[in-house]
Amino acid sequence: MSRALRAIWLAIGLTLVSPRAFAAEKPFTETAPGPEAWWLRTRYHPFGKEVRGIPVAKIRGNWCRANEFREELFPKKLAADFEGRKSPFASDGFFDGSRTPQTALVGAYESCAGKRGVFLLIVNRPAGKPPAVAFLEEISGEREFAAVETFKDGTIVMLHCLECDNATQFRWSRARKRFVRLPPSKDAD
Repeated sequence: MSRALRAIWLAIGLTLVSPRAFAAEKPFTETAPGPEAWWLRTRYHPFGKEVRGIPVAKIRGNWCRANEFREELFPKKLAADFEGRKSPFASDGFFDGSRTPQTALVGAYESCAGKRGVFLLIVNRPAGKPPAVAFLEEISGEREFAAVETFKDGTIVMLHCLECDNATQFRWSRARKRFVRLPPSKDAD
């Protein structure tokens, strides 16, 4: 068989295989049917190799894939719940009181062993330097959800649903020189 004929057969073979390979990829979200809120029924299939310019393995050594939540990753039917709100997935500020701009964001990860979950990541964005991880909180589970809200006092709230008060709060501790989880509010149900 001539080289030209082999090249043609190879090109035909790659054309036939490629659609199958793409069809095997899962969408970012997979929502099971049911009466519960969609965020209780949704699994995430992260595919990203970096978040905000930081390689996934530098965020957490045992992660292989992670994606920051962005509205465009969600089907329009689900993303409709985000309309009219400020971004529920990322917020910029100076959360540790320094002059270094920071971004608090949430997303989904998958470990190299196949375990999934969601995360809150605070990224330092120093001028003229690459972004760096300032803080990471991960919650393992196949059907976890996360949104973020920030306040002027530096409090960062990781919301675990869109329409409830199930949340975890974090704030910079000057004494400990790190972000810490705040105790649940006494007036919370």
